[in-house]
Amino acid sequence: MKLAGLAVLVSSLSASLVAAPAAEAAAKPTLRYGAKGKYVKYVQERLRALHYAPGKADGKYGTDLRFAVLAFQKVNGLAPNGTVGRRTWAALARPKAPARIVSGGAANRVEISKKRQLVVVYKGGRVQLITHTSTGSGKRYCHQGRCEVARTPSGNFRVHRKINGWRHAPLGDLYKPVYFYRGYALHGSPSVPLYPASHGCARLPMRHTADLLFRIVPIGTAVYVR
Repeated sequence: MKLAGLAVLVSSLSASLVAAPAAEAAAKPTLRYGAKGKYVKYVQERLRALHYAPGKADGKYGTDLRFAVLAFQKVNGLAPNGTVGRRTWAALARPKAPARIVSGGAANRVEISKKRQLVVVYKGGRVQLITHTSTGSGKRYCHQGRCEVARTPSGNFRVHRKINGWRHAPLGDLYKPVYFYRGYALHGSPSVPLYPASHGCARLPMRHTADLLFRIVPIGTAVYVR
């Protein structure tokens, strides 16, 4: 009887532990773009601790936080909608690490996942930054009489050039580009939609995220694109 009672107690405690994050999530408010207050500030601080780029922890749900939430939702297998609801609250309590797109690889590296539209920066094998991105659209385009398909090349590359400012290129303006293969770069852009939309570069949210990546990724860093 004692063993049976102990088993019931352990089972009850386990169920309580599993249910706790869900119950806590249900008690928190749903947060959307434009929201303000202590819960927004908590999300900003939590995402920063998890190496996303939510911007200043000022309790205001703005653009930087929206992009950080989108990236977090994708990493945690949630529909990326930018709304911090019950499932996102639960994931914040038990977050997943981003899946690596290469086994092994350099300790200091950038991973660009075309499938998940995510960029992850590692230093010493540890995550330093996770961000949403928008890569090559796969659509045909023509420029100065030459037509190509907008694709982000897959492969193993290295950062070979950086520009600390705006680069006014033939196919558009690039903010703080970090070039990893020919004219292909990670760069800030005012347009980073939830789908592949670029001519081949990996677009990053302006400006906080682009500034941060530019600062922590030196020339020579390995870049893996899959």
